[in-house]
Amino acid sequence: MPLASPPSDPATPTELLPVFPDGCLPVGAPKARALLAAVSVIYTDLDGTLLAPGGRLLAAHDGTPSAATASALVALKASGITVIPVTGRGADQGSEFLRVMDLDCYIGEVGGYILRRQDTQGAITVTESYVIGDWERRQLAPGRAPGELPAGVNPYELIRQSGVIERLSAAFPGMLFTYPSPRSVSWSLWGNVDSATAAEVLAHEQLPLQLLDNGLLYHPPGALPNGAPVHIYHLLPAGVTKRAAIAADRASRDLPASGALAIGDSAIDLEMSEACGVFVMMANGLRNPAVQQAVAERVAAGQTILHTTQPTTDGWVEFAHAQLDATRG
Repeated sequence: MPLASPPSDPATPTELLPVFPDGCLPVGAPKARALLAAVSVIYTDLDGTLLAPGGRLLAAHDGTPSAATASALVALKASGITVIPVTGRGADQGSEFLRVMDLDCYIGEVGGYILRRQDTQGAITVTESYVIGDWERRQLAPGRAPGELPAGVNPYELIRQSGVIERLSAAFPGMLFTYPSPRSVSWSLWGNVDSATAAEVLAHEQLPLQLLDNGLLYHPPGALPNGAPVHIYHLLPAGVTKRAAIAADRASRDLPASGALAIGDSAIDLEMSEACGVFVMMANGLRNPAVQQAVAERVAAGQTILHTTQPTTDGWVEFAHAQLDATRG
């Protein structure tokens, strides 16, 4: 499927203009309306999608104060639309997101952690679960059944105990660093590494693991040698994906794929389209040539992909307004 010509100058990622593949419709297009009208649950990425740069809710994309995103969330809930964050952020942030944003489900750590909050006549019940993918079929400790974690040890700690973090760091000296943040299932790292080489390192590990490249990091905690662009990575059990977590949540709600929509800004987010009837790619995600090509391939294969015309939180509000218009008829 042909793509529009990318910018010719070597602009930085934040300066690149989005490229919209043929067949990928804007959220406000008339043909998108019928698709959006069937949606009752929205699975949304946070950073680079619902939130403004810097992870802010009460700001526009350019950083100016704005309540537009909060107002859109309120309007969606009032219209009977459920919004569920699906993010690489850690389990430690789930309770606060659900409480502050008045939501009922949080899928964190790239699909490895699910937190549900239920309000029954004023009584709040919170349940959490780990999703461990291929580990379900692997003995994780002596004397334990397959998939059974050692007592008092979560998947994050089991990965730490294995020593794989040190082996990955040694394979990419000066190019891969961990975020010092508490998590439950996955490790979050930043740097710039060759994915094939990382896969070779992980192939020798006792625990089945995967290193996911979640794309460019526009506000990195540091610089890399020779000005290499900084990426954000997630190290987690093999088989854990946002798509699988959405499929599990949909099943718990008895929700058909046509009633689910996912929205995000990266190639990892695009995998959510396999579990939903509609996917929306953010305009800022379509600055990335790899994302442009991935979207074009999925559209060519018959998947329904829409796009925003504005970046990050401005684009999310643009989408929300289109969703509300379709829902209200």
